[in-house]
Amino acid sequence: MNTWEDFDNESIAVNNITKERAPECVQLLEDAVGLFANAFSIGENLDTSNATIAKMSLLSQNFATLKCAVDIALRGYYTQAMNLLRSVYENWVAFHYLSKHPDKANCWLRSSRKKKPPSHSTMLKELDEDLGKLKNNMRGWYSTLCRFAHTDAVGVLPQISNDLAPNETSINFVSAYKDDLFRASAYAISLWTGVMLSDISRWIPNTHEWNSKMEKIEERIIEFIDQENKKYGYEPIAKLTVCDNIATSKITS
Repeated sequence: MNTWEDFDNESIAVNNITKERAPECVQLLEDAVGLFANAFSIGENLDTSNATIAKMSLLSQNFATLKCAVDIALRGYYTQAMNLLRSVYENWVAFHYLSKHPDKANCWLRSSRKKKPPSHSTMLKELDEDLGKLKNNMRGWYSTLCRFAHTDAVGVLPQISNDLAPNETSINFVSAYKDDLFRASAYAISLWTGVMLSDISRWIPNTHEWNSKMEKIEERIIEFIDQENKKYGYEPIAKLTVCDNIATSKITS
């Protein structure tokens, strides 16, 4: 196996295996990200300020990133899917920073070496009062996601296998279905999709059926997170909202 077509066929096979072995988990991801996509055509917003344009653009970028994360996770590229989520987190922080500092919108709307968006730590510091005790958990999440974005054991170890031959170590260079790694990536993707659904919901009319669909998706996300947490001895969190879950949930590493 040494051609692009061979590798692509292998990942397509993993995609099919994933859908066969974890159908409910796959459906949750597709439904959640799909609902996120629907929100862009349903939302109402008469505000055309730079701050709103920047915030909606951040949400749009996060949708595309989450969609890509789902696509590659289904194909067996789990650490790569996790790698993408750091930008989702950073955009989420930026979204709330712009809610508090709308005058900074041009940092995102004009590309300039001299006037870049504030650093993650600067934005997080500005959100002290808004995040409260959630802030320390945010730093923990950022640290975790950075491990996948930078060179680290969490990215290297999944490539090493001792299963192919007795007493022999091999390096994997093709994708393969691994249930625990898929669920770990699905855990993080679904959690952050739920967070983004909560943010974009502010532009959805209160009477629109999208809101009831979001409530059902949120319940399914929490049920999945709760289920995965229990596997690793963490406390149930089903009574909290998805956004609150960031403060208490864990991701396997």
